[in-house]
Amino acid sequence: MGSKSEYIDRIQIALQTSIHKIQPKMTESMHNHGVTSTQFFVLMYLRQKGSSKISDIAEFMGVKPSAVSFLIDRLEHNNFVFREHDKKDRRVVNIILSEEGINKLDLLIKERKKIVESSLLTLSDEELLQFAKITEKLAQSVS
Repeated sequence: MGSKSEYIDRIQIALQTSIHKIQPKMTESMHNHGVTSTQFFVLMYLRQKGSSKISDIAEFMGVKPSAVSFLIDRLEHNNFVFREHDKKDRRVVNIILSEEGINKLDLLIKERKKIVESSLLTLSDEELLQFAKITEKLAQSVS
């Protein structure tokens, strides 16, 4: 039996290799739909939040609001989001997913699932269950 360090090395190498193989397929899928990885990230954030101010998106991404504003302009141009003045404070502008944005995001998520699924088909049902439990536990522990 190996040490924890050896197992962690093996896991790190396997994860890097898997991501290296899957990432180009994910990127190609998004590119085929006219969405960049950063735009996808923002669309997912908006789906989770419902709506958001540009400053909140910028803070979440760790970038300047001007960069997010440009990104939102592109998403709005593609009809994936729209801007709406806050009903309580008209100075505040919220960014909201449009119906087209929701549909595009659903399609991308479906395609991403197929890409991941094709990589996981080599696992048995029991291995898939264990992998699901392990990745869920890992997701909860990562801060």
